[in-house]
Amino acid sequence: MAETVEGAGTAKPAGKSKKLLVIVVVVVAQLVAAYFLVGLFLKRGGPDSPGATATASAKEKKASSSDSNFDNVFIVKDLIVNPAGTNGLRFLLTTIGLEVSSAETEKECEKRNVEIHDAIINILTSKTLPQLDEVNSRDSLKTEIKVALNKDLTTGNVLHVYFSKFIIQ
Repeated sequence: MAETVEGAGTAKPAGKSKKLLVIVVVVVAQLVAAYFLVGLFLKRGGPDSPGATATASAKEKKASSSDSNFDNVFIVKDLIVNPAGTNGLRFLLTTIGLEVSSAETEKECEKRNVEIHDAIINILTSKTLPQLDEVNSRDSLKTEIKVALNKDLTTGNVLHVYFSKFIIQ
């Protein structure tokens, strides 16, 4: 009798593990199906769809109508600086896009990366928190960065300065 009880005891957990295995397989199958359905759905809105072509040409027309085409953009990623008067207790995290006049200017920016970082850091650390926090002063900050960088560039110039990230903590 002891053998029968032991045999029955081990059969029960085996049944539970089979159920668990079936559940896991079903969940995995649902995840795979969902992955492919979402991929199929996103593919319909991709660049090969008829609506996407019309949207792309509208974007091209809009880009050509403005003076900015974003062909040559040099990115200064994740600069972290302590603004003036914060004693290192506050910081600004920013990513800046510099639209430049030519591919040669973009290459020059890559070569002079350290100088560009230094110039931008000097400008940003000279500003106080109220100066940086004021949305209306961002345009003058962009102009100040543009003027400072254009002094040193030899193959072209910075056309526009864009903040793609501007976080004050």
